Amino acid sequence: MKFLFTVLLGAILGAAGAFYYIYLYHADAGEQALMRDTITTYLPFLSEYINP
Repeated sequence: MKFLFTVLLGAILGAAGAFYYIYLYHADAGEQALMRDTITTYLPFLSEYINP
């Protein structure tokens, strides 16, 4: 079970790191704004699942 948790945590952090790398080095200003707006739009809905 500990191994599964470690693998899932690594996958989540790896995906987040990959998206952040793309955001910093490969997205232009319009794409960065779209990524920021998407995160801030869905954040209230995600908080319902994080804090039931």
